[in-house]
Amino acid sequence: MNSRTSKAVVLSCFLRNTLALATSCTLLACSQGAEDLAPAGGTEAPTNGADVIASTPALGAAGPSRSAAELASDVTQTPSFARQVADAEAANSSSDNNPLAITPEPAVNASPDTDTVATQAPIEPLSATVSIPQQPETTTVAPTTNQTPTATDSNNESTESGNETSSSETDSLIETNALATLTPPPGSIIDDTPDNTVGTEFQSLRSQGFVGQVLDDGTIRVRWNSDPTARGYNIYRQAEYITTVFDTEYIDTDVFDTNYYYEIEAFDFADNFTRIATGLTVKVRGLDKPDPNAPVANAALLQDYTLVFSDEFDGNTLDTSKWNTAYLWGTDLFINSEEQYYVDVNNDPDFGFNPFSFDGENLSINSIRTPEALKPQALNQPYLSGVITSYDAFKFTYGYVEARAKVPYGKGLWPAFWLLNAYYVDDEPEIDIMEFIGDDQDVVYHTYHYYDSDDVLRSTESAPTVGIDYTADFHTYAVEWKPGTLVFYVDGIERHRVVDPKVSQQEMYVIANTAIGGWWPGSPDETTPFPVQYQIDYIRVYQKTTPFNDVVLDDSTSAVPLAVNVPGTSPNHRPSFEQWPEGYPER
Repeated sequence: MNSRTSKAVVLSCFLRNTLALATSCTLLACSQGAEDLAPAGGTEAPTNGADVIASTPALGAAGPSRSAAELASDVTQTPSFARQVADAEAANSSSDNNPLAITPEPAVNASPDTDTVATQAPIEPLSATVSIPQQPETTTVAPTTNQTPTATDSNNESTESGNETSSSETDSLIETNALATLTPPPGSIIDDTPDNTVGTEFQSLRSQGFVGQVLDDGTIRVRWNSDPTARGYNIYRQAEYITTVFDTEYIDTDVFDTNYYYEIEAFDFADNFTRIATGLTVKVRGLDKPDPNAPVANAALLQDYTLVFSDEFDGNTLDTSKWNTAYLWGTDLFINSEEQYYVDVNNDPDFGFNPFSFDGENLSINSIRTPEALKPQALNQPYLSGVITSYDAFKFTYGYVEARAKVPYGKGLWPAFWLLNAYYVDDEPEIDIMEFIGDDQDVVYHTYHYYDSDDVLRSTESAPTVGIDYTADFHTYAVEWKPGTLVFYVDGIERHRVVDPKVSQQEMYVIANTAIGGWWPGSPDETTPFPVQYQIDYIRVYQKTTPFNDVVLDDSTSAVPLAVNVPGTSPNHRPSFEQWPEGYPER
């Protein structure tokens, strides 16, 4: 969650709730009056947008641990890890003799006046090379796998044409569309939450004692542990400020049949603000009250598209006919100060750790702390992780690209889904469909990069989509890439778009990975709940069967700013010339 509050919050909420707080005025008798709740700097409540995304505090610790029996159950469902377990047990009668045995570390208990309030018990180790637990869940049922599309996979190149120019496109570079008019592909979101959740209590994944319950009268009761230094609490729902209370309970009456994400911020008499409770998602079902303000989708989005490439990840091994497991520049170069070593299982199957596992429905890209015995092979990088790219199997120009995925929580984690130019010539574009900073659990980012004629990097803002806990469930992340236009989607809803003559016109390929560390997300710490999993249900690419009728291509000057002038934007992915001269064919 971002630091979206200022001292102005308190005055704003006080003014908005004067009548409601009148009966509680005795609770404030010891305060200096209403004016003391407000700072001297204005009265506006925080708003969404890039201006409030830039400063992001670290959030809570990891969720509950799983027992050794549960871990063993997970491993038996994953053939590659089952083999590692069997081999390790055959060679060693105890983990004391196994240099690769991984013991996940417990999260550190935090003091109540910090953002980190959850605790995590130690996980019992298995006598095996690695132990990969599933991500912790709330009290709700996990989503089911989507239906497999009927179209067959293909390596078809783009056949679209687009010569018409439309003057109806917006002149602004980046737009945000809160009420979408477009829809996800059929079957892209399936929710198996019970039909009725009245009476159900939901627990935070991150903060101990932070719970929400759907009451019989159709309201939600939210409770949290008190902060001994708190004067009061600000309530946030879907990343927006709702109200201020002076107790550790809040009744939310503006409720419909949908999911609600809550966070609590405490403030003291010195006007210090601390996010004390995060990670609570309450799923409301059974009220027969659809949200009248919910975005409306248009089923015609893919009407003229056909599926040309996909992987449903419903097998038990990675399909090497579709995926490389290393970048073009290999495994020995590290960029953006990242701290992971990507294990190239295609070319080094005996490395000692396979970051890819399967449960019959999803691919998991697993990341762990590097065992001491593997550090020489990992060039002393402190973490092991995985990347998949379609470079050898599939490149394309223009289309609709979507993944359904669940990102992991933890400081220093940087899972992503993106497109990269195939040949490192001309503009060398990069489309970051989704990037996630692991401890900022209710924000995903969307960015476009390219190099201008002077070989200087230009980047859009890393546009944020905020408001839900992306680590709690699977979500769909997509981009519609058209001539001169990029449209970014989350769960089928248009969230941002880039309209510019320098939108990529080159062949690109698909990448999914979990980076760790680096100057953008920062390094992991003792609260990062290794091992972690980036789970992917599917990756699909569609292309147009008819010409584009809204092409935006002209000779006007690009409005994409120099990257150095866009504070906080995500880095692009290109090794330096000194590291990788092959990536600079024009020099």
